Amino acid sequence: MTSSRPLKFSYEFFPPRTSVMTRRLWRAVGQLERLEPEFFSMTYGALGSDQQISIDAAIALYEESPVPVAAHLTCANATRDEIDTVARKFHRAGFNRIVALRGDSANQISSGNAYNGAAELVKGLRKIADFDISVAAYPEVHPQASSAAADLEYLKRKLDAGANRAITQFFFDADCFLRFRDRAIRIGIEKPVIPGILPIHNLSKVSSFSQRCGASLPNFYQELFDKTVDDQQAQYRLSVDLAVELCERLVREGVERIHLYTLNQTDMCLDISLALGANVSSLQMPSAA
Repeated sequence: MTSSRPLKFSYEFFPPRTSVMTRRLWRAVGQLERLEPEFFSMTYGALGSDQQISIDAAIALYEESPVPVAAHLTCANATRDEIDTVARKFHRAGFNRIVALRGDSANQISSGNAYNGAAELVKGLRKIADFDISVAAYPEVHPQASSAAADLEYLKRKLDAGANRAITQFFFDADCFLRFRDRAIRIGIEKPVIPGILPIHNLSKVSSFSQRCGASLPNFYQELFDKTVDDQQAQYRLSVDLAVELCERLVREGVERIHLYTLNQTDMCLDISLALGANVSSLQMPSAA
């Protein structure tokens, strides 16, 4: 299965909390918007000051970039009214794209006054506005799911509730995604499932994060990175090559969209995208001044 259509890209950012992080974010945005991606997304911190920082960052990105922006929205640790208020705020600001997620639950909200999962959140968002909604998918099973079958069935519920597509948790084995896609098709999922790709800027950090979120790192990665430990340029090239190889395999199997987790850094995501055939628009390069 192959595709003759041009590969489409989207990129995920997170809200900056310092002036240095803010400058890094906007450098990344300025570089990647030149590739004319399908959309950017901005993650969401649901608690306390993190919520307002997330909302402000998403709105600033929406207002400043010509690229469509999807605002993340989680339903854990908040009442339905609180979540609906944020959704309406995004809608008034002009957003028509939402990434609807359960989020990590830290505080228990009574079930009658909360969205009990992303499927309910999707239904609630549909009552507020005609949002374009993405949800999460887990090729290697959500850590809290009772089984792979149950996890996949819940993905179907989210899509049947009105979501337009799913974006996966990151993974490093193409066959893992392809088997997941086949199983999704077998249970009747027809909406797009977009692979999420995480470039490896730091293998140790990625390994630690992978363990927490249920993603597996191939055993041979450690050996490959050990060989380049004293050569940062070689290690960078290795990271890019591994991501490109993974994406090329997916494209050969019919994948038409790639979602890249940027960590608010341009370098690898830009090089990976260009290697996969992304075209640079005629927009001017950001000034070095």
